[in-house]
Amino acid sequence: MQDIDIFSKDCPTRFNLSVISGKWGLLIILALADHSLRFSELVRTIGGISERMASQTLKYLERCGVVRRRVVQHAKPPQVYYELTPLGRQFVAPLSQLVEIANRNVDALIYHHD
Repeated sequence: MQDIDIFSKDCPTRFNLSVISGKWGLLIILALADHSLRFSELVRTIGGISERMASQTLKYLERCGVVRRRVVQHAKPPQVYYELTPLGRQFVAPLSQLVEIANRNVDALIYHHD
């Protein structure tokens, strides 16, 4: 395996990390951690995300292999569900830990923000 230097401006991992750990990517991954959701359910679950931003982020996460789009054809109209792939599931624990650390330190983080 090639050594990866995330501090290098040309590192391909940097962009992937920015989307996965960014505001919407992180929330989408965590929203899908326990079960698949339809698009409208996902938008309702994640307060403040626009349909456009949800769609863009889901498409990117799907291209990266983190999210799978599943169409149920036998439903009328066909229903589309989003779920994490095995790769996507690998991000749940570390992202959950990051959220826990932020929650435990919310007062300190807010205090230092001013």
